[in-house]
Amino acid sequence: MCLVNLFLLLKSIKMGGVLGFFKPELSEFQKKKLMHEFHTFFDLNKDGKLEWKDFDLARQRVCELSGWKVGTEKYMQTQDIFIEIWRKLQDDGDSNCDGVITTDEWIRMWESFNDECMKKTEKDVDAASLVPTWLEKYILYKFNLYDRTGDGVIDLEEYEYVLSDFGVPAKDARAAYLMFSENYNKKIDIDYFRILSAEYFRSNDPGALGNFITGKLTFDD
Repeated sequence: MCLVNLFLLLKSIKMGGVLGFFKPELSEFQKKKLMHEFHTFFDLNKDGKLEWKDFDLARQRVCELSGWKVGTEKYMQTQDIFIEIWRKLQDDGDSNCDGVITTDEWIRMWESFNDECMKKTEKDVDAASLVPTWLEKYILYKFNLYDRTGDGVIDLEEYEYVLSDFGVPAKDARAAYLMFSENYNKKIDIDYFRILSAEYFRSNDPGALGNFITGKLTFDD
């Protein structure tokens, strides 16, 4: 399917329903998205597991990209944020408390969270829009990483520049941005970015616009 037809298909899906098809068990589609995030944006030293050194590398990368020098307020704030994300992620995902989160533990963590969220549907809560506590901080980090000018909006140039550092081709980044910005008509501010992020991590709907926020256009492989 060409990108134009794909975009038209996505446009036909209402934004309010893209978190649909929610089930307690993870589908293969959901697992592929979660593993892509694991390998591309979390496991930065590419050893197949998550440790503090991966988060320390991420901290260094965001500081370098943003030009924050050692000892500055922004540098120290970033360090505190990454320590908090890692500690909370360990609480949820490191089941044997060995300081390492394997791919199996990563998937089991999300399966457990999905199961917990299903119970909240009885309380009239939109379970599919919920994310773990640690992920809320991570989403804010990702937004600030993309928003290089600090104006509160992620534009195409910022998005393409940052993703290039993670090996995403420029043409893929541009195509992805076109989709989740609804042909550049949607402002990518923090509120909308949170919605897109929840869709990426939680939704089993192939038409959810949040599926494209990592710059990956298909999860068929």
